[in-house]
Amino acid sequence: MSDDLSVFTGSFKIYANDVDVNAKLKITSLLDFLQNTAWDHYNEFEKKYGKILSEEFIWAIIKIKLKVKKIPYWNEKINIKTWSPFTEKFFAYRNFEISDATGKIIGKASFAWVIVDIKTQKPVIPENFVKIWHFYKTELIFDLKGKIEKINTYDTKKETTVSYSDVDINNHVNNVKYIQWIVDSINPEILFKKEIRELESNFISESKINEELFIENKKISDEPLIYSGKITKKGSDKEVCRAKITFL
Repeated sequence: MSDDLSVFTGSFKIYANDVDVNAKLKITSLLDFLQNTAWDHYNEFEKKYGKILSEEFIWAIIKIKLKVKKIPYWNEKINIKTWSPFTEKFFAYRNFEISDATGKIIGKASFAWVIVDIKTQKPVIPENFVKIWHFYKTELIFDLKGKIEKINTYDTKKETTVSYSDVDINNHVNNVKYIQWIVDSINPEILFKKEIRELESNFISESKINEELFIENKKISDEPLIYSGKITKKGSDKEVCRAKITFL
């Protein structure tokens, strides 16, 4: 393996549990692939250059933006190339390029992460990360500034309680689960007939096991077909997540 770990590529085969009723890759499965590629990159870097963060800190995703030109099918193979272009204040950014087996780019994404102090639950400047990491200095593929506009009314509203299978290694709800809940609150007839080609999401606060949440969704455009959703905590109305989903 090259000494330069500024760029990393992961490969994935699409299995039956990764696809929807149309045998096409689910957006949530793609998000899992992207994050697994990022973590594999990070882990390979730590193996070679040493641990970056102590046990008092964790990484948390706060913003994602994803655009897909073509949705791959069951049994296809895809490659995901990723790199961190730069940091800015509290934010560490990461780009992704998704390509099919022929090498054709079929999608791109940008994520923003922060390092959170477990004790204070506040973000810290990623100083040690910056000192050690090998950056591949490019522009950020997608602008991640600002928040998605909040919806104040809704077409659908559901309620859920966070269960054991919803929480991850950091003992809070995994960000992909929020996207799954918002997608599942959209009319199934749309999901059967349309493809999610763009996704943008803000992850605002955490939720933990046994907490009760509301999932709301609203159609904000017919052409293109766009839904905007949010998740809030029952009782306090504290926002957990916002998402905007574009269909073709």
